[in-house]
Amino acid sequence: MNKQYSVRLLLSAGLLLSSGMLSANEQISKSDVDVDDKTIAISALTNMSEYLRSLDKFSVDAQINTDDVLPNGQKIQINKTAIIKSDPPSGLWVKTSSMFGEREFFYNGKLFTVYTPESGYYASFKAPETVAKTINKAEQEFNIELPLADLFHWGTDTDSTADIDEALIIGVDKVNGIACNKFAFRQQEIDWQICIQRGETPLPLKLVITSKLEESQPQYMALLKWNTAPDLDKQSYTFTAASTDHKINFLKADNNK
Repeated sequence: MNKQYSVRLLLSAGLLLSSGMLSANEQISKSDVDVDDKTIAISALTNMSEYLRSLDKFSVDAQINTDDVLPNGQKIQINKTAIIKSDPPSGLWVKTSSMFGEREFFYNGKLFTVYTPESGYYASFKAPETVAKTINKAEQEFNIELPLADLFHWGTDTDSTADIDEALIIGVDKVNGIACNKFAFRQQEIDWQICIQRGETPLPLKLVITSKLEESQPQYMALLKWNTAPDLDKQSYTFTAASTDHKINFLKADNNK
């Protein structure tokens, strides 16, 4: 039995147990787990999504690297940090920092605001009742991309799992010393990889996305550190402008381009 097939059997058995399809006392036979990579990978993704949606609240610290493609085709790596504090369904605060400055995002169930502390400018729009719907509106209507937005799409009606064409089991890996199962997926416009923590807390620990829309195939990579029981009592999700801040309006996205 080769190593990759052994990993497939172990992952299949674990997913059958975690999904409730088999009890821990039932014997798992080869026929129970002899399924293809895509089925196993999608099951792992579904299991992870269900776990994320079950969390009452969470915070994430992320180290993000993105490729910026210059006009001459050269790729320059841009480093960014992101802090995400989420209290679903209607509380979200995000802060990003990069060489281009800082941004803060506030959502309180009624209003979504983007703020740039260094310049003192902010803009707001009336938001839907959930984080996922608000992120979707920000993307579609105003071209605002929040870091790691997929954390809020997975397991909802805006999930893009149905768009997956191919999936592979890569194997067992470690991210920041934590054991994880690694999978690779292919869609029409992107290839992507994900490392999901093993065991009873299937959290995404690493995400790599490769764009196929450009010849240079720029990549996005994020390493995630989780707190699934944070103290968010003092966290405000409502933006309060200072006397020196300046309100501006969002520009509507041109979706006909």
